[in-house]
Amino acid sequence: MPDTVLIRCTGCSTLNRVPRSRIAEQPHCGTCKTPLTVPHAPVNGTTATFDRELSTWPEFLLVEFWAKWCGYCRMIEPVVNDIANWKAGRLKVLKIDVDAEPELSRRFQTRATPTFIMFKNGGHLGRMDGAPKEKLEFLQWVDRFVGL
Repeated sequence: MPDTVLIRCTGCSTLNRVPRSRIAEQPHCGTCKTPLTVPHAPVNGTTATFDRELSTWPEFLLVEFWAKWCGYCRMIEPVVNDIANWKAGRLKVLKIDVDAEPELSRRFQTRATPTFIMFKNGGHLGRMDGAPKEKLEFLQWVDRFVGL
């Protein structure tokens, strides 16, 4: 696992290389001194914000298409939250509510909830349709891309 992560500044768009050990210390941009934002929990995505989230996050982006009524989504939620926290700075989790964002759901042809799609630098790396049978299966799938 790399000792540093790349974080794009929301103020000036500069990519900052931050030592992994300093993420919890509220790092600042080396250019404009704006505090760097590192999500430690899933972020809610919308049609209006999706492309920006995809294009500005320089590391791995795990997109979860979910629904409030989906029992499997509720079952996997604690695992997704843990992964977002464990891999903060290296992985960002973006949650898309399929009922609130049907356009995104159609765009990515989601047929099951949850559906997970992994991206890096805007490029599609892999997809998991439907709930994994076991927590370990999901962790191994994420590990193939990010490393746990």
